[in-house]
Formats: sequence, C-alpha cells, structure tokens
Amino acid sequence: MEELTTKISPGKSLIKLLLYMIVLGTSIQLLFMGLVGLYMKILHPDNSFSFSFLQDSSGALKMLLLSSSIATFILPAWLLYRTELGANLYFERLKQVSLRQYLFVFAAMLCFIPMMSVISYWNESMQLPESLQGVQQWMRASEDSAAVMTKKIVEESTWSGLFINLFILAVVPAIGEEMVFRGCLQNIFGRWIANKHVVIWVVAILFSAFHMQFFGFFPRMLLGAFFGYLYVWSKNIYLPIFGHFINNASATVIAFYYTRKGMGFEEMNVFEQEPNWVYLASLIFTAIFVILYYHSTKKIVHGTRLEED
Repeated sequence: MEELTTKISPGKSLIKLLLYMIVLGTSIQLLFMGLVGLYMKILHPDNSFSFSFLQDSSGALKMLLLSSSIATFILPAWLLYRTELGANLYFERLKQVSLRQYLFVFAAMLCFIPMMSVISYWNESMQLPESLQGVQQWMRASEDSAAVMTKKIVEESTWSGLFINLFILAVVPAIGEEMVFRGCLQNIFGRWIANKHVVIWVVAILFSAFHMQFFGFFPRMLLGAFFGYLYVWSKNIYLPIFGHFINNASATVIAFYYTRKGMGFEEMNVFEQEPNWVYLASLIFTAIFVILYYHSTKKIVHGTRLEED
C-alpha cells in the first residue's frame, strides 16, 4: 500500500486503473460464461451449446450485466483506492450533504427530461458526410445490436422484475461508473490538468464514449459533465451517484410503465415533439435547481461562506 508521502504519477494511476478494469472485467465475464456453459451442459448433455443462449435469456443477460458492472467498475475503482490509500483522495467526501441538496439534484434531473429527449432526438438524427457513410452504417449496426439486448432487459411488467431492474440498471451502474469516472478519473486527470472545467469535460467525453452508443453521445456527455460538476461543487461522491441513479431509475420506471400498458420497446423510443414552451420551461427550471444546488454547496450548517473552488 502506498504511503501518504509517496508521490504517485497520474500516468501510473491511470495505467493501474485500466489494467484492473480490463483484467477483472474480462476474467469475471469469461468465468460467468463458463459457468453458464457448464450449467447448460449438465442440463442438456446431448445438445450442442451456443452462447447465443445469453442473447435469448433476459435472466442470463441481467446476470451478465450485473457481473460486468461490478467487475469492470466497482472492483477496479475500489482496488485503485486501496492500493493508493493515503496518497490520493479518491471518492472524496470532504463535505456533509444536506437533504435539500439531494432534492435539488432530484428536481434538476426530472426537469431536464424533456430537454434530454429533444437533444437525444437531434443526436440520433445527425448524418455524417457521404464519405463517412460506412462509419455511420457501422455505428447504426452497433446501436441496433445493443438495442436488441436492452429490449430484453427493460421490457419488464412484473413488480419484482422492476425492482431487479432498478438494482441492475440504476443502483449498481450509478455506484460503479461514478466511482470510476468521477471518483478516479477526475482525480487522475486533475493531477495532470489544473483547470477543473477542462477535467470535467474531458472525463464527460470519455464517459460517453465508453458506452459505445454513438447516437446518444451528446446527451450522455452532458450528463457526465453535470455529474462532474456535482462532484466538484459538493466534494462528496454521493451526490453524482444519486444523480446518476435518478437518471437511470427514471428511464427504468418509464419503460416498466409503458410495458404494463402493452407498449413495445420500439414504441417507447419514438420521439414525440412537445410544444416549444415545454423545452424552454425544462431548461429554465433545470438551471434554477442547478444554481440552487451550487449555492447550497457554498455554505456550511451555520451559513459561513466556504472558500470558492
């Protein structure tokens, strides 16, 4: 374990984190697939086994997604934290957070939903130049492949299924991805780059690119930047985790609601244009709650001004 006085270069920390993510993420997923293959072979010894089973079973997909989230994000981030304990302050919690700060984040996330919807529509409607049509076709094929698996997971109509989905799609990713991107990467890049705004946006771009969903790149980048500012302003990792959870949970609950109404995944994702005042109101109220949140992080319990970032 590194000592407090040890200077650890950001490059070394970054390489360690990436190695942990690659090694743990790959090995645990391979272990999971091997166990599934062994289980299927025991149940059906005479049948040839294909891993296409994973694409046909929503339960297997959920287990694969859960193990992947834990192995690729939570474990590597925690391992980096433990190996550099005392040398680098990951998962910063320098300030206590209040209930109203959680409420401001909750309100801002909900108010931003209409704007997020229209930004996603604009992003999906973007066309690359004619010379890059091959790239766009590859991007579309990748997106469609991911949508097939997403459909099998989110089309859930039972209450027990909803709570399982909330855990797998909202709780675990919110914790794991914020530990890696805001907790670790913002710290690592912050030791390279003095300007905190540049750090936030660089990590937000990496956050969006990591998901490999090109037609949702810009809205996810904006979310990543928002989570980054939540972390910088609050100096508490719990706030971006909470915001991330609200974003994922709201999408999961909406999918559950529409599935209960008999709507399919394709119908859920059809963009419906709202009056312009809806988007304007969405933007204004989001800004109001973000500003309220920002000012709430600048005071301590007795109202004394804290130092500026």
